[in-house]
Amino acid sequence: MKEQIELLVKLQEKDRALDRLRQQKQKAPERLQDLEKELEAFEKVVEADKKRIQDLKKAQRQYEADIENGIAHIRKSRGRLMNIKSNKEYRALLKEIEDTERESAEKEDKVLDFLEEQEQINRELGAKEKGLLSMRDRLESEKIAIAKEVARVQKELSDIEESRKKLAQIIDPQLLKKYEQIKALRGGIAVALVINATCSECHLGIPPQMYNELQRQDTLEFCPHCERIIYWKEAEAAA
Repeated sequence: MKEQIELLVKLQEKDRALDRLRQQKQKAPERLQDLEKELEAFEKVVEADKKRIQDLKKAQRQYEADIENGIAHIRKSRGRLMNIKSNKEYRALLKEIEDTERESAEKEDKVLDFLEEQEQINRELGAKEKGLLSMRDRLESEKIAIAKEVARVQKELSDIEESRKKLAQIIDPQLLKKYEQIKALRGGIAVALVINATCSECHLGIPPQMYNELQRQDTLEFCPHCERIIYWKEAEAAA
């Protein structure tokens, strides 16, 4: 029985290594997805800045056209002033000219605001585009690194799976079946070392009589609390 327990311990070591490698293999693409999402979000920020500049230019052109129309209207209205005989009409037209001049001045201020905002966005956009290029380069480098990592992990997985298969073939079939059942029920851990009469997995004490029997290593014992297969190592006695 001692030899069989030792084989189970080795089997569990391989199973834990396989679990770790499978998690590592699964997390590698997740890291890549996180980088891709980060890049996509940053691209949207850059595109939003570019769109804002286009919107500002469009608004600027519209305001500048309105200003030109206002100037033409003022010029035309001033020409009409000389031909108006009625004071009421003269004052009305004069007010219309003043209103148009005021509106044109406000639009000129707005055009300056548009230009200032475009200049600010362009300054920031230059730095953002450099950052975007850097992020794309980093993503490509990460893709290569992750591909190599996945290939390495897959090779290690295949090697361990093969050695586990060979190991399982020399374990008593009934004992192997019991191991698999416990592993499925106890979070992947079916075998637990007992240290100082305490199960190393559930951290609860083993009854003295069971502990004594366990040290003889000639019977299969189970933790009375977590029901895992338990074993004892001579190294503990030496310690």
